[in-house]
Amino acid sequence: MKTGNTSSQKPATAFSWLVMYFGLAYFCQHFAQTGLIGQPLSFYFKEVLGFGPKAVTEFMAILTIPWMIKPLYGLISDYIPLFGYRRKSYLLLLNLAATAGFIALTGMTGPSSIRFALLLTAFSTAASDVLVDGLMVELGNKTGMTKRFQSQQWLWFNAASVITALGGGYFAQHFAPATGLHLAALVTAAFPLVMVASTWFCVKEEKSKVDLAELKVTTSSLLSALKSRTLWIVMGFLAFWQFSPSFGTPMYYHQVDNLKFSQDFIGQLGAIGSIASVIGAWLYKRFLADRYTTRQLLYASVAIGTAGTLAYLLMIDPTTTATPLTAIILGAVFGVAGVVAFLTTLNLAAEACPKRVEALTFAVLMSVFNLAGQGSALFGAYLYEDVFHSHLSPLIWVSAAFTFACFFLVPMLPKLDTEKDAGNGENKAE
Repeated sequence: MKTGNTSSQKPATAFSWLVMYFGLAYFCQHFAQTGLIGQPLSFYFKEVLGFGPKAVTEFMAILTIPWMIKPLYGLISDYIPLFGYRRKSYLLLLNLAATAGFIALTGMTGPSSIRFALLLTAFSTAASDVLVDGLMVELGNKTGMTKRFQSQQWLWFNAASVITALGGGYFAQHFAPATGLHLAALVTAAFPLVMVASTWFCVKEEKSKVDLAELKVTTSSLLSALKSRTLWIVMGFLAFWQFSPSFGTPMYYHQVDNLKFSQDFIGQLGAIGSIASVIGAWLYKRFLADRYTTRQLLYASVAIGTAGTLAYLLMIDPTTTATPLTAIILGAVFGVAGVVAFLTTLNLAAEACPKRVEALTFAVLMSVFNLAGQGSALFGAYLYEDVFHSHLSPLIWVSAAFTFACFFLVPMLPKLDTEKDAGNGENKAE
C-alpha cells in the first residue's frame, strides 16, 4: 500500500508539471518572439521593400519597445487581479491576443500594417514572459533551483530555435517573399494557443483580490530594492555586457550578398547554432551550474566571448576562409559557449533580486538587458553602414573590444552566489 505517500506525492507531481510548463512556455515563446517569421521577414524587407541593414534594424527596434517596459506588466498583474487571478487570467488573454496578431499578419504586405500586427504580438509575448519569469524566480529562490529552472527554460527555447531556423530558411527559400512570410505567420499562430491550453491545465492559482496592506508592503519592498547598491551595480554590468555592438543583421546581408549563401543554408546555420545551444544548456545544467560560482563563469564567458567574436573574422573573405564549413564550425562551437554566457548573466540577474519583489526587479533587469541589446543592434548597424561603409571587419573588432572590457568589470560585482560545499553542489544561504 502506498497511501501514506499520497500527500507528499501530490506536491511533487504539481511541481513536475510546473517545471514542464516553464520549458513549454519558452518553447512557444520562441515561435511567438518572431522566431519562425524572423528570416522570412528579413528576406521580405530586403527583396520586396528594399530595406538595408540599418533600416531593418530600426524597424525591429520598434518591436522591442514592449520588452523594455516589462516591469509595467509585473506591476499590473501583482496589484490588479483579473477575474480574481494575478497570473492565469492574464496569461490566457495575452496568448489569445498574440494568436490574433499572427493571424492578422497573414494578410498584410505594407510595413505599417506589419508593424502594427507584430507590436500586438510583441506586447502579448513580453507580458506573458514576465508572468512566467516571475513564477520561475519566486519558486527558484524558494528551492535554490534557479539555475536549473533557467537552464530548463533555455534548453526548450533553443530546441524551438532549431525548428524555427530550419522552418524560416525553408519558407524564405521555397516561396515568394510575401507568401513565405504569411505562411510562417500562420504556423506561428498555433503556438500561443498551445500556451492557452497548457496554462489552463498546469497553472493552479487561488483566487485573490486587491489587498491594500499587501500593496503597501510590496511597495515598501520595491522602494528598498531600488535603493540597493547591489541591484544598480548588477544592472550596470548587464547593460554594458549586452551593449557590445551587434553584427547580426550586417552578417546576414554579408552572407546573402557577398558569400552567396542560400536562404536554406542560412536557416541550417541557425539550426546548427541552436542545436549547439541546446547542448550548451545541458552542459550548464549538468556540469557547470553547481560546480562554479557565477563570477568564475563570467570570467570564462568574457574570455570565450571575445575569442568567439574575433573568430568571425574568418567569415570575411569568400576566396579564403569564409567557407560554408567555417560557418558551420563557428556556429557549433560558439553556440555552446554563447548559451553558457547567456545563462550565467541570467543567473546573475536572478541572484540580485530582493525578496518579495523578485518578479518585478527581475523584469526591471531584463528590461535593461533588452534595451542595451537593442542599442547594440542599432549601434552596430549604424557603424556598419555609416562609419565602416559596409565593411564587416572593423565592426567585429569593435564588438570584441566591448566584450573584452567586461573582464575589468567583473571584479566590481558584489558577491551574490550562495556558498557552496566543495564538490557536492550543496547550497547554503549566504
